[in-house]
Amino acid sequence: MTGAGPMDEAVSELLDDLWMARHGDPRFGHEDFSQFPALIARADELDDLDLRFLTRLEASYAALWSGRTTDVLTLVAWLLQTMEAEGTALDMQDWQVEQFETTVVDLLDALVGVPELALGQVEALVADWARRVRGTAYYAPAVEAAVHGWIAVHRGDPAEAIRILDQCTDFTPPSGTCGPGTRATLASVYSAAGGYAQAQALSSADLDGDPSERCGFYPAETYGALIDGWGRDGRRDDVIRAAASLDETYGPVRVYHHVADALVALIRVDALERALPMALKYLDAVDECANLYAEAQLAAALSATLASAAAADPDTVVARRDGDGAPVLVSAAQLAEELADWVRLAGGRFDVRNASSWASSSFDEILALRTTGSSRNAGGRVKAVSERSAEELISGLTSFGSVSPRRSAHCADALRGRLGELDGRSLARARHMLAWDRRREDPQQAIADLRAVANETREAYASWSAQSELLAALLEVHGGDAPPETLLDWPDGDPTWSAGAQANFARLRAMAIAPFDGDRAVAAVNEGLAILDRVDRGEIALISDPDAVAAAVGSIDADAAAQRAVLHHLRADLVGELDTADPAADVDAALVAARRAVDLASDPDQAMAFRGGLVDALQLAAGVQAQTDLESALLLMAEAESHARFAQLGQVLNARMALASDAGDLDIARDDAERAVAVWTVEGDEHAADSSRFDLAHVMLMREEDPLAIVELVQPAVDAMAERGDLGAQMHGTQMLARAQSAAGRAGDAVASFTQVIDAYTGQAPIGLMGQLHGARAVELAELQRFGEALVDLDTAVDAYTQAGGAFEVGEALRTAALTAFFAGDHDRALAYLAHAEHTYEEIATSAPVDFERARLDFARADIIREREPERAETLLRDVAGRARAANWIGLLVPVLHLSAMHAVETDQQARARELVVEALRHAPDHPALLGLLAELD
Repeated sequence: MTGAGPMDEAVSELLDDLWMARHGDPRFGHEDFSQFPALIARADELDDLDLRFLTRLEASYAALWSGRTTDVLTLVAWLLQTMEAEGTALDMQDWQVEQFETTVVDLLDALVGVPELALGQVEALVADWARRVRGTAYYAPAVEAAVHGWIAVHRGDPAEAIRILDQCTDFTPPSGTCGPGTRATLASVYSAAGGYAQAQALSSADLDGDPSERCGFYPAETYGALIDGWGRDGRRDDVIRAAASLDETYGPVRVYHHVADALVALIRVDALERALPMALKYLDAVDECANLYAEAQLAAALSATLASAAAADPDTVVARRDGDGAPVLVSAAQLAEELADWVRLAGGRFDVRNASSWASSSFDEILALRTTGSSRNAGGRVKAVSERSAEELISGLTSFGSVSPRRSAHCADALRGRLGELDGRSLARARHMLAWDRRREDPQQAIADLRAVANETREAYASWSAQSELLAALLEVHGGDAPPETLLDWPDGDPTWSAGAQANFARLRAMAIAPFDGDRAVAAVNEGLAILDRVDRGEIALISDPDAVAAAVGSIDADAAAQRAVLHHLRADLVGELDTADPAADVDAALVAARRAVDLASDPDQAMAFRGGLVDALQLAAGVQAQTDLESALLLMAEAESHARFAQLGQVLNARMALASDAGDLDIARDDAERAVAVWTVEGDEHAADSSRFDLAHVMLMREEDPLAIVELVQPAVDAMAERGDLGAQMHGTQMLARAQSAAGRAGDAVASFTQVIDAYTGQAPIGLMGQLHGARAVELAELQRFGEALVDLDTAVDAYTQAGGAFEVGEALRTAALTAFFAGDHDRALAYLAHAEHTYEEIATSAPVDFERARLDFARADIIREREPERAETLLRDVAGRARAANWIGLLVPVLHLSAMHAVETDQQARARELVVEALRHAPDHPALLGLLAELD
């Protein structure tokens, strides 16, 4: 540095802040450009040339990831001008030269995305770059060819672009970059120019190429060059694999044009079930793109995806936030059109700059893409709420009930204003259903409405009247306004009613009295099944009134099967709760009847409702099967997923995620959790979406994924739960947040989060859970060297586990406490904890094996005593290592060998230390501490 003296402190502070802006978030590509304007101003005030240059150099690199292309260009121009003007006065280190040159290469590839730059200016910038670096390791003909190819494409001359690319035969990458990336850059231009065969010929081999050439973006960079051609060729499996890689690799570092490529290709191969969840993740990312062209690419892809979803289901909505931050539901079709309008304006700007219509034409091609089908629409297209007649709204109110509460509510709201279009049986049914629906908002008004309907329909439609009376009583009892006896003494249905009405009334009675008398509820279900048995034998008809038969929607035989499925399902639940019999027979019967109902359904609404019933039966069967065979349960859940739609699909995905986690299939669990977030988002249920984000975070933690990404996922959901006043969900999410903060090394944040949960749960949560929370907070407090507080937490955890009967947990907490006391310098207390833990394991050993736990305890003992009793410590370490080898406890063996090697170094046994490190590295070849110790020994 050329500055000195009094400014040393200011320089030091600036360098610290500069490092934090670049590396404070340790993840690659997560530089924070927003801090750099202030840092540049501080550097300028210090008037140190090298510092001013360094700050702008770091800023230009950060801008590649979190700024705009114009930010990078402005900074690079300053750097170039300074380099030319100052010459040798600049003290540039080798790493600075390489960082600058690789930044310029990345900038050149993005310049055509800035419409304010004339294409001639871009050509001049490329020529200046080539003149400056030609003959050095930073020059690459492929870079020059790619930019000129892009210029030709924008000018509307794809043939010229291909000619330029064909002339390039030297694919040597610039220093600091990789070969597959350079070839992928050229292949992307080929694809933009329509040269899909050339793109694949150039880049396909890199998928199996020389590993030494690859960088951290492999294989995504190659997939990005090939996915457009694969999508056009209909290579669905290849597209799905490539899209997942592009999303995982480029989404976190905000290279969103590759996300757009993935979405477009997924739509081309009719994979809406993959494209829609991905699109929902990036709805707010358009403004984060580096330049206008990337913004338009992403917006066009999002628009096409949302429009495809709306075409498959016109009622699709997306949960968004308004200008005040309040949650609102926006039609997917409306949002798609708003995005499309913006894209067309952006395309027009490029057309003016390019003097061609290529940009707007390419965007229009994307905007016109639609999928032709989706697994979200199992059972065929169901008419949108807005397209329904009053009669169809009655059907929708029932049929949507189990699969999409939002759509069912919309049907109810629409029907209330159209009752004048109905008469007779349809009007009575509609009024009954609307009165029951009123309970969502006003239970007391619902009771009054149901009783009014009961009075007005008693003569003409006695079964509807009786149902209305029963439901009114149910609301009164469950609201605390009437005693349970009101329901328990309710009379049976009238045998003069139709068989269908009797069976349905028996179901309602069973559900009403089940919370108070399970046996009587089972008896009511038996009555309903007996009636359906008579229907099956042909003794009576399900519907006897000719007018009712004429008004029926769909197959009457399907209705009978569906009613049977529901009653068997209900009896299985009741018998399971009473624990008086094996529910397996009813579970099987429910599944058989539900399948029959689906097979016989003859109307789209009926098919939708009965598929929902089949999903319920499959989930019931999966729940029973999961007790003995998780794999079979997952097969049943896979079938359920194939039939589920709308909100019910979200429920299935949430349930299967839990089963897959239990089965150890974390890949399926992660995919299901992420898809569930998307389903709940388009269903407009942000509460359920945020709950699913907590599930996703849990799986990501189990997979040991990037903890900072988990923090970013969970924190907004926790805040939203707090706004809703849902303390339970907020605290559940805060636990996930605390675990992620812990994994990220943010001990202070983790302590704050655990404290928040502990304060909320004290006196409310199970005592065993409180032990877990105190134990987890203790670990973080120890990390902060707040050992006294940590030991208080561990003592509390021991007490909690003792009360909960968790002897193994007591032993583990005591072992942790012994180490914590040791690190705190309290040797005697550490030994006391060890003795307590040993006593605990002696008690456990009378009924369960504790070999592993005792080995861990001896390992802790060796660590604690090795300074005072080195020979005994060495003997313990040898013994524990022998036990770990014999039992193949690799997770224990590696740290034991590491500590043994350190102990050997401390006792001047260098050769033995090296042997121990080499053995440990065989089991953990990438262990950084072991590698560091080996380097010291060598």
